[in-house]
Amino acid sequence: MIELTFKLAPDGGEPRNVVVRIHEPTRNPPEKEWPWAVTVDLDGRPFTTYGVDPLDAVENGARHAAIVLREIHGDALDPPLEPRMNESQ
Repeated sequence: MIELTFKLAPDGGEPRNVVVRIHEPTRNPPEKEWPWAVTVDLDGRPFTTYGVDPLDAVENGARHAAIVLREIHGDALDPPLEPRMNESQ
């Protein structure tokens, strides 16, 4: 598992930590569209992303987490995240 902690310091708000956990990829059954899946906990909320191989699944999970964090918290994160393209682009 990979765990990253970001400090959130919103204007006028109480500072807190935002934790991202990327779990170990798992192989999907052969009938599934994507061969690999990975669960990512984003501040306690789990979501699953998929990939053609284990690293692709991890990369997709990390990219999704970065997009969500940047859109929700913007420049209030430390370390900062650079803007990402939307997943549809």
